[in-house]
Amino acid sequence: MADDEDKPKRHTLDTLFHVYCNHKVIPTELDNEVFNSILLSQLDAWLEQAKLMPIPITRVQTGLIYMRYKKWRLNMKIFLRCCNNFAAIPNLTMMNSRKLIAAGPPTGGTDIVVVK
Repeated sequence: MADDEDKPKRHTLDTLFHVYCNHKVIPTELDNEVFNSILLSQLDAWLEQAKLMPIPITRVQTGLIYMRYKKWRLNMKIFLRCCNNFAAIPNLTMMNSRKLIAAGPPTGGTDIVVVK
């Protein structure tokens, strides 16, 4: 078991979702606020890092799909539905979690976030 603790941990879709939810957040009056939902700009940044934007997905397409849910921030459950909608875009052969996980944390950082 000690060997397992020494190995670097890999990100999952859940941990990366949490990282991107808190990426480039404008400071608020509340200190140490942690977000569990994602903004459109954060989703766009993730798709860019995954090399899915601007081709085959554009900002207009992400905005239209995102706004279908009529929420300022999307939680994980709605985010997954949103990803399924991206899969219906022509010329997008495969929108799956592997591409999003392979993108890694924003700007190539290696921070691992523990999701409780």
